[in-house]
Amino acid sequence: MKGGKRTLAKLEQRVRELELELESEQRRYQEADKNARKQERRMKELALQADEDRKAQDRLNDTVEKLQQKIKTYKRQVEEAVGFMTTFYCSSLSSLSSS
Repeated sequence: MKGGKRTLAKLEQRVRELELELESEQRRYQEADKNARKQERRMKELALQADEDRKAQDRLNDTVEKLQQKIKTYKRQVEEAVGFMTTFYCSSLSSLSSS
């Protein structure tokens, strides 16, 4: 009987140790799961931010393109005005010289 009680006590002690180990592993799993969910949310946030940034960059590129087109138009208008003024000035000088 003594040997049986000792064996039983050892087995009970082993069960307690295994229960403690199980609790510890469950806590670790819960913490890891919590961290994984947190990282997943962060990844979704970053993906949304990247999408918003991409859209903003597209809008800026469109604006730049439109402004560059306006600059070309203004340059052409200035060149035409300078050409007109040069022609006008030269013809005015010719008129004055011939008089």
